[in-house]
Amino acid sequence: MKTQDLDNHPIFKKAKRAIALTRTPGYHFCGNFFDFVYDNANSEHSEVHIDPEPQNTDHDQSVHLVLLAILADMGLATGIRYGLDDRTRLATVSLSLQFTGARPKGRVIAVTDTQGHLQGAKGAQGVSLTHIKADHTLIAVGYGAFMILPVPNGGSLPAVPWVEKKAPVDPPLDLQTLTNDEKWILERVKASIEHCDRTGEDFASHFLNFHPHPQERGSYCEVLNGPHVVNRVGHVQGGVILALGMVTANAALGEQWILSGVTATYVSPGEGEAIHAQSKIIHQGRMTAVVQTSIYNKTGRQALEVLSTHARRAD
Repeated sequence: MKTQDLDNHPIFKKAKRAIALTRTPGYHFCGNFFDFVYDNANSEHSEVHIDPEPQNTDHDQSVHLVLLAILADMGLATGIRYGLDDRTRLATVSLSLQFTGARPKGRVIAVTDTQGHLQGAKGAQGVSLTHIKADHTLIAVGYGAFMILPVPNGGSLPAVPWVEKKAPVDPPLDLQTLTNDEKWILERVKASIEHCDRTGEDFASHFLNFHPHPQERGSYCEVLNGPHVVNRVGHVQGGVILALGMVTANAALGEQWILSGVTATYVSPGEGEAIHAQSKIIHQGRMTAVVQTSIYNKTGRQALEVLSTHARRAD
């Protein structure tokens, strides 16, 4: 594809918009690029949606599983985060999703209600419940718990700017002022566009390098930790790391199985130059299967433990 054509490609234009939006502090590139939109938010209730667009859909134009995981994480956290002091941040403690098997076609929205805080604990943990729907069809039900922590090094974090107001549709971006991280992101976007146009692979999988390798009774996947996937404090975004566990677990079983449920426990931040997931089939019966997936930083420190259930696909 010619450079001029790339510059006008809808995904590349979306990436330039996301970089411009990310220059307003408070929201990460991942959220701006995949375009999670806050429709309604307060401390008790929130609604966050994502529309099917070229950068976030699968081959059948449904919203990619990776984006469902990120939407769940962001939706569950929104009400708990709302109104917090700018010297605090949230860290995901645990997250569970039960899927219905319905395909997430059209606008997908996470409708979330805060369930209060964990009682009797020394540290403050908020708990929330979400229903993820696509055009009024239930896709999944999710639960999450989030620890309220101080910002590292005594710093502060601005609130997400696009909660109280809508993000600009076409913010200005002077390409002559790009930082090294911003240049790196745009080069990665271009490379992914060219690869996907040539091979037919969906963009999200290639851009995030979600390419699990099946092994005997398991699978393995490694992804780069870079400015395209980090949250506001430089760790791999919680939904991205959950998605890595889900995709790797699916690969352990193959196309004849569908993901029916997932329970994730967050052990430590996803940090370092890369993270990797190792899945192991615990049970594989005639109709159901269970997969255990452990995710580690490059240093060998565990970041996430995932237990997933799967159902054999109908003929």
